[in-house]
Amino acid sequence: MLFALLKGSLLNCNVEYKLFETATAQEWAECFAAASKQGVLALAWDGVQTLPLEMQPPKELKFRWAISVDKYEERHRKYCKAVHDLQQLYKEHGIATVQLKGVGFSWGYNQPHHREGGDIDIYTYSSDTLRMSHREANELADRLMVQMGNPVEMHGYKHSNFNFNGIPVENHKMFVNMHVNRQFMQPLNDYLLKVLDPVEVSFYDGEYRIFVPSPQFNTLFISCHAFQHYGSGIALHHLYDWATILANHGLSLPEGNLLNKKFLRAIAAFTHLCNKYLGTSIDLCGFPAGYEEMADEMLYEMLNPLYNKVVPYTNPVMIFLYKTRRFSRGTMLSKQVFDKSIIRSILESAVAHIKHPQTILGRGDR
Repeated sequence: MLFALLKGSLLNCNVEYKLFETATAQEWAECFAAASKQGVLALAWDGVQTLPLEMQPPKELKFRWAISVDKYEERHRKYCKAVHDLQQLYKEHGIATVQLKGVGFSWGYNQPHHREGGDIDIYTYSSDTLRMSHREANELADRLMVQMGNPVEMHGYKHSNFNFNGIPVENHKMFVNMHVNRQFMQPLNDYLLKVLDPVEVSFYDGEYRIFVPSPQFNTLFISCHAFQHYGSGIALHHLYDWATILANHGLSLPEGNLLNKKFLRAIAAFTHLCNKYLGTSIDLCGFPAGYEEMADEMLYEMLNPLYNKVVPYTNPVMIFLYKTRRFSRGTMLSKQVFDKSIIRSILESAVAHIKHPQTILGRGDR
């Protein structure tokens, strides 16, 4: 039921009625719960609206669904305003700002205000390199926040964190996580910078204008971001983002050897899921074999992961065993895409736990 609703939303068409002719109240409740958990509640609502009244959810659930969607829409407008205001502020200081993912990416949705957002990801750089370098502009962006009374924290080398208008913001220094596999990620990051090519798009009849990256950038950035969640929280909202790219721009990948066989297989697996469940039609001829099996594993991780973010035990021994097994599976799945060294993964995890020993037996962290 959920995939049918999302397919109708993505393709902006009526949902296939057959699945809903005999849908029970319990099935609707399960569909609602899954949509909420997967971050696609408002998108599924778009599909609900195309069903005949007699096939729609029970009145009480429908009312609850509508209220939740209203909150999505309020949050989307608030986030658009925050990005718009942040860009204008930075512009006065010679800083260019591009919005990555989030509300900027929602511009490609049929109903942009129905894409769920978490934080705001931006990339800041110099508007005029004769005045200051890109690095200086990025650092100035952080200092301006401090001057405004917004504390800035560094999250490793990849991005800084601060709050703006009450919304968490990540100011990116890099587009991808170099620690995953630097030999693969460095050329990928260089390519993403080369094809950033921002364009300005408008929301709410021009009330808010936001700079967003090119489709070439999003094709690799969105897929890479999703795959970094493979084994650690990949969800249907990641898949829907990818399906939106496929529906709007097709599948256009860079020529040459930038993408290795493992990453191409993951691209094909993700695309296969979109073809099968969300109605896209991308030819996968020529992609590495084994992508269908990987697609099944990805879908399982989305809908029924072996391990959860919150540890279901209170006994210290069981907590440690659970987190060890979860780490092992996550590392194995990530290696399928990025070929990251298992030894390096273990060392990084050990260092992180040494720095923050309270996380070793914590139940709510990864």
